Amino acid sequence: MQPSLWLYLLLCLFAGSVPPNTKIEESEIRFQIVNAGLTVNGTFTGTEAAIQFNPEHPEQALIQASVPVNTIKTGLTLRDKHLQKPDYFDAEKNPMITLQSKTIRKISPNTYEGIFELTMKGIHRDVKLPFSVSPKNEFIGNLKVNRLDFDLGKPSLILADEVMINIRVKMAEGS
Repeated sequence: MQPSLWLYLLLCLFAGSVPPNTKIEESEIRFQIVNAGLTVNGTFTGTEAAIQFNPEHPEQALIQASVPVNTIKTGLTLRDKHLQKPDYFDAEKNPMITLQSKTIRKISPNTYEGIFELTMKGIHRDVKLPFSVSPKNEFIGNLKVNRLDFDLGKPSLILADEVMINIRVKMAEGS
C-alpha cells in the first residue's frame, strides 16, 4: 500500500540541448511497486527543472529537477495521503523530491548514463540513471530504487523494496 514510490522521480528530468531553466512541455513520472502480490502503479506531477545539456559534451551537463511529494497519485486517495505521512515521504517536513546530476557520459548515439544525487525524505543517495534523448528534446529514463534506502516505510513481507521508475520529459521548443 505504500508504493512509496516516487521516485522518482523522478524526476528525473533531463533535457536536450536547451538552456538552463527551460520550460517543460510535458512530463511523466510513473512508478511501480509490488504490494500484496499486486503491481501498484502511481505518478508524480509538477516537475520543475533547470537544465544545461549538450549531447556532444554530456560531461559538462548540469541537470537539477524536483517534484512535489504531495502530487503522488496511486489510484487510492487514502493510500496517497498515507504516503505523505512521516513513516513514508513525510511531505510536511520534506515537500520535494530532488535530483541533481553529478556526472553524465555518452553510452551510444542518443543514449547516456548519469550519476545523480537523489534526495527523498532528507536522505541523499547517488543513483545511476540511464536515459535517451530524442532529436525533439524528449528524455526517457528508467530507474530502480530501493525504498528502504530512503527510509520509506519499513521492511515488509508484502511490500517490495524495489520501485521501478519511468521518466519521460519533453522540453518546450525554443525555451
